[in-house]
Amino acid sequence: MARRLNKKKAFWWLGGFLSGLGVLLSFILWMAGSVYSELPEETVLDDRYAPADVIVCLTGGRGRIRKALELYEKGYGKVLYISGTDHKVQMKEILKELKWMGPVDDSRIVLENISTNTLENAAQVNRYVLDQGHKRVLLVTSIYHVRRAHYIFRKVLPHDVHLDVAWFEAEPFESRAWWTEWKGIWVTVSEFFKFFYAYLHLVS
Repeated sequence: MARRLNKKKAFWWLGGFLSGLGVLLSFILWMAGSVYSELPEETVLDDRYAPADVIVCLTGGRGRIRKALELYEKGYGKVLYISGTDHKVQMKEILKELKWMGPVDDSRIVLENISTNTLENAAQVNRYVLDQGHKRVLLVTSIYHVRRAHYIFRKVLPHDVHLDVAWFEAEPFESRAWWTEWKGIWVTVSEFFKFFYAYLHLVS
């Protein structure tokens, strides 16, 4: 009889634990959706747009460098600054990997290979902007990374530096339905916790 009661008690404890875990996971997923909310307005890229002094591309996501190169080639920035590249990589290797067609003026392309995360990206870009006297930055990244990257760069860059944003949206998952694929869940939840860390790091 006592063994039967213990089994029943263990069953209820297990059920309660699994229910609590399910609620916690649901709450985390709900909160993670904030990655795609309250995004800065994407830069309107047309003839009325004032070209940036520098286009800053953050490596680490598919399609970012191609988008930044396209903007650079169309004249939306005077300089292309690619932040977070490998120490040994050269521009010709990047173009080859992208299967880029046509010549590119790489005399105004900067490959920064010191930073390894977004906080370090912003610190390196800040040094470059101050050194060059730039006043207008166009930041290029992936849609899931926009909110955190914009928050960090706005905190780190001088207040008189104008910050615009353009993003690459076509990811391995659909941003409007990220919770329907494991890739989308993993990337989005990870990004949520990274944003929380950046917020705590830069809140002062």
